[in-house]
Amino acid sequence: MDGGMDRETRGKLFTLFFSSKGSKGTGLGLFISQKIIDQHGGSIHVASVPGHGSQFVIKIPKTTLNR
Repeated sequence: MDGGMDRETRGKLFTLFFSSKGSKGTGLGLFISQKIIDQHGGSIHVASVPGHGSQFVIKIPKTTLNR
C-alpha cells in the first residue's frame, strides 16, 4: 500500500513552492488553499501515516449574510 507522508514532509506541506511531486508539482496548491481557508476564518489539518495514506480536514465556519 502506498501513500502517507513522513513527519518532515508534513511539516513542509503548506510552504510556498514545496512539492513532494518533484518537477510535476508547482508547490502552490496547498499553500494557496491554506491562505484561502485562513481568510475565511477556517482551518486545515492533515493526519498521515506513511504506507497507509493521508487525511485532510478542512473546517470553515458557517456564516449568514445580513441584507
